[in-house]
Amino acid sequence: MDAMTRRLEINLMTLGTGFALFGLWTLIRSGLTLFVFNDEINQMVTDDMRVPVYAVVFAAIVLLFLFHAYIGISARSDGKGKKKTPLYLVLAGIGCLLYVGTIASDIFLMITSQESGLVTEIATIIIDITTTLCLIELMIS
Repeated sequence: MDAMTRRLEINLMTLGTGFALFGLWTLIRSGLTLFVFNDEINQMVTDDMRVPVYAVVFAAIVLLFLFHAYIGISARSDGKGKKKTPLYLVLAGIGCLLYVGTIASDIFLMITSQESGLVTEIATIIIDITTTLCLIELMIS
């Protein structure tokens, strides 16, 4: 086997594992965020709207996890030599565009906002940039 092909296969397996684990981290982080900000959410939402709001939020979190898991597992399978449809590459491209939009909106909000959560916003931007670069590398490999 060619050395370049082997390196790209290892890249796909590593990036796929990382992206799937990032999906798990997103699931855990979102759950903890809901737990920490539960009182603030309850103050913003009326009693009759609480269940539908939480249902939509949980559905979005699970879909985001499944998105990351599908791309990661598909990249790992492709790296192991199993044939996969290119759907995961299309989803990775869409995810890359969404993350670029998220980075742009986070930077815009950080510049225009007068709040003091600068460290958290910078950390979020760095994580989003890392995820975008991971997706680009995955699509190249």
